[in-house]
Amino acid sequence: MLFVSTELDAINLILSGIGEAPVNSLTESESIDVDNARSLLATVSRNIQRQGWQFNTLTNVTIMPDTNSKKIRYNPSWIKITATNGKVYVKRGDFLYNLTEKTDTFNEDIQLTIIEAVDFEDLPDEFKTLITAEAAIFFQERYLGDENVSQELRIEESRAYADIVQYCIDTGSNMFQTTGMQSALERR
Repeated sequence: MLFVSTELDAINLILSGIGEAPVNSLTESESIDVDNARSLLATVSRNIQRQGWQFNTLTNVTIMPDTNSKKIRYNPSWIKITATNGKVYVKRGDFLYNLTEKTDTFNEDIQLTIIEAVDFEDLPDEFKTLITAEAAIFFQERYLGDENVSQELRIEESRAYADIVQYCIDTGSNMFQTTGMQSALERR
């Protein structure tokens, strides 16, 4: 079973999928494989978090516009936002844009549900493991392409997925209503 507690652990597990030696540091490495593994890990993490989970979904968040400009700065950690008032808001440049009313100025506070990106180190262990397993599969298939290694990694991914199901049960999350989970369940 995979054990991942840090981003360094995750990168070393991903590298092991292509037979690379582990690294001692992510900041001092000059390896292109480390850079590629980190990039892929971040992409997979964001994609999994985009579905919205108990640990990264904030409901009924009040956002206040700047008193002078009447604009709302878009937080780069926001993956997805949904208005509670039926309006549609999107990112335009560095600011929130009201697509419904075609304006980037706000005269009052707004209420949002926000799916926020959580740093890898702060994710629940179950998600670290699933993200690492999926990233290792993609990385190995892209750079090595060994079907036997892919099969072993897919077994680890299935175990990690089972832990996610248990996590949802334990936290009272309803993964069947989570965006994107229905199609993921159909693949399993």
